[in-house]
Amino acid sequence: MEAVSQPCHSLSENSLRHVQVDDVHDNVTSLSISPDGKHVAFGAIDGTLTLWHVDRRRHVCAPINAHQSIINSVCYSSDGRLTASASDDETIGLWDAITGQSLWSAFTSHADGVLIVGFMTDSRTVISLSRDRVVLVWKATTGEVERQFRISLDTRSLATLSSDGKKLLAAHMGGITVWNTVTMESTMTIRLSGPMVLCMALSQDSVKVAFGMADKSIHIRDLENDEAHSPRLDGCTDLPLHVAWSSDGRTVSSVAEDATLRVWNVESRPCLSENHRTMGPITYTPGGSFVVCPSDDGSPDTWQVPQTPHHPSTFLLDLPVTTVSMHCPAGVTESDALGGTSGDVCAVYQ
Repeated sequence: MEAVSQPCHSLSENSLRHVQVDDVHDNVTSLSISPDGKHVAFGAIDGTLTLWHVDRRRHVCAPINAHQSIINSVCYSSDGRLTASASDDETIGLWDAITGQSLWSAFTSHADGVLIVGFMTDSRTVISLSRDRVVLVWKATTGEVERQFRISLDTRSLATLSSDGKKLLAAHMGGITVWNTVTMESTMTIRLSGPMVLCMALSQDSVKVAFGMADKSIHIRDLENDEAHSPRLDGCTDLPLHVAWSSDGRTVSSVAEDATLRVWNVESRPCLSENHRTMGPITYTPGGSFVVCPSDDGSPDTWQVPQTPHHPSTFLLDLPVTTVSMHCPAGVTESDALGGTSGDVCAVYQ
């Protein structure tokens, strides 16, 4: 079925609430949120890693001089205990997510800048990809490489990992190839012609991929459907730089070169908002209610995602909060609103 182009409508400020949380290092290039939503990791252009503890309202530790070059990727293990950082200095750092302490000397088995790093669901097996197209699968406890293979990757060096580490998607001139990191084989290639792919992300269940293209569009592709059609999400007025999925797969967010953050309903494909400005990168909180992104000075901002038809009228906060500011209709108490009565709820971090 041919995709129907949907206009992108701006919503009022009440639809997408902004929450200023704290200051971290400037020039954030990568970020990740822990599975329980209690910690956020920020990688910077100068190699600095910053870990932030949400509950305690402070950094886990002082900013870490983790690398000698830009940090391209950061991630948390599925148990939330480890943080990994990958850099153009050809190394990967492993850190205690609770204390910020380095677990051991950096992983140095790559021979080129490391583009992406992720964990398998056992939280002890690491997958990493470097610019020379080599994928390494290794043990976090020892650094021992269990297997390695080479993939197709062009000079854009654009790749993404699934949340369980079993799928690796890599862009090249012919399209996007999906690799199985367990069997070390390619499982499918999405053939694309025309505009280049500029950014991409896998859904939480690894079934769908969202990718932004040089024609200023976002496309959705079902990896379990052989149908070649990729529904298009319209509304971008500049080149997409970052894209991310909510955990429930209902919304996709992107950041364009003009610094506009947009959110789409995947099912009906209207643009729900284009109010906030950031250069990214972006991620969702575990519950999917908020988009986390750095502000212009590198401090993290949390934005409440507009509700979709499948969401309740009250947003349940999936980040720990210090203060909750409630804007409720007359006759509705704060406790009623938190319990599910319609109201206007905004989380405020102080």
